[in-house]
Amino acid sequence: MSKKRLWGLAAGLLGVALLIGGCTSNKEASSSPSPSPAPSSAEPSQAPAAQNVNLVVRGDTVNGTGGCVLQSRFTVGEKIVFRAEAIDPITNEHVKDAVMKVHLSTGDVLEMKYGAHPRDSDVYFWTAAYTVTEETPTGTLEYYVTAEHGPRKGEFHPFNVAPSLLTIVPPETAGGEAPKAEAPASAPAAPANVQTTNTVNIIATNFKFNQDKWYVKAGEEVTVTLKNEEGIHGIRIEGLNVEISDDNGSVKFKPEIPGEYKIVCSIFCGAGHEDMVATLVVV
Repeated sequence: MSKKRLWGLAAGLLGVALLIGGCTSNKEASSSPSPSPAPSSAEPSQAPAAQNVNLVVRGDTVNGTGGCVLQSRFTVGEKIVFRAEAIDPITNEHVKDAVMKVHLSTGDVLEMKYGAHPRDSDVYFWTAAYTVTEETPTGTLEYYVTAEHGPRKGEFHPFNVAPSLLTIVPPETAGGEAPKAEAPASAPAAPANVQTTNTVNIIATNFKFNQDKWYVKAGEEVTVTLKNEEGIHGIRIEGLNVEISDDNGSVKFKPEIPGEYKIVCSIFCGAGHEDMVATLVVV
């Protein structure tokens, strides 16, 4: 074979080899997966779903007949005013467009309205009123308050203790008054080193009063005042129809019958509530 033919054959074989290599390289390149694009920092991250936080509801009852005075015992003809607050626990603000209702054990459901209470004040509550009639059964009148704001809900139930439970009583024992005390066989006398007073200044803390005993004279006018230095408290003097439910409140009365009268906290204030007792001694 001539040299010319040998060089032609070699050139042909080299061309075939180059063609096969090029096709193989292109096939591998086309079958390789393209890399995923890097996430863009401009794309917003997906925020977590908002939490469904329920409402905080708290409330009490006041006498709407004789003034806005905290009270849990009512009788025929008196108006019970239910006050409540619906609080957003995240903002600690009133929820002013909630749906609030009072549910009574009588089967009544009272729609509550939001506004200033008392009127022309800067204090706002949800309120509803219920007037006690002769048909209202005596004893405990159970109730609870519900609040709804979209999917968010909340409830208020009073403490299951006597001072907090709403109670309907006969007229002669309304307002927390206990039966009149009878005169003891022998009237107490003040100790020799203790003087009587016409002003009983009671200072309340958790869970005690500033004194154990006060001495006053029968037949003389006495002024009783209450100041809360810690916690929320009220006072009731059993047997004398004396009660104060407001901080810095006062009342005047004239005790006629000598004896010892128990002073108790009239607003449930916690685990030490029952220990808040003192004595008014009428000599």
